[in-house]
Amino acid sequence: MLDSQHGPATKVFPSQSSPSSSTRTDSNRWKIVYAVAGVALVGSVVGMFLFSDSGRESEVIVDNRSHTIQLDVMNAVGEAKLAQRMTEFLRSRGFDVVEIGNYREALERTLVIDRTGNPQAALQVARTIGVPPEQVIQRIDKTLYLDVSVFIGKDYPSLQPFQ
Repeated sequence: MLDSQHGPATKVFPSQSSPSSSTRTDSNRWKIVYAVAGVALVGSVVGMFLFSDSGRESEVIVDNRSHTIQLDVMNAVGEAKLAQRMTEFLRSRGFDVVEIGNYREALERTLVIDRTGNPQAALQVARTIGVPPEQVIQRIDKTLYLDVSVFIGKDYPSLQPFQ
């Protein structure tokens, strides 16, 4: 805007000439809020990678690639819903349970069976459900198209899914 007698008209607003202390305080407050939010975000991402087991316990390396362990769960006790509870537990941890059912005879102890010649997969399943390594056996059967079989025995109350 031009003033014909005095040249360009200038208006000076107090907030433009010298910021008030409340404006600086508000600006600093937002910087702190953003910094805290950024630290929290970075911390949560790092924590997911460092402290989360989900995803890793259900995978093995096969031919230099990550592979989700596929298994079946068989109830060898005869008590209703045991295979279903075990399946829910394993799926919640990233395992791919492809079949559940009942086994024709009762077993005293739970067995984890390696079906493909990859004992690491069977040991990971055993560790996840709380089966000791001496109850992991190998019975390779490539016709089953799965990595591991779990046969729930009468010792099931001591296993993780039933705690």
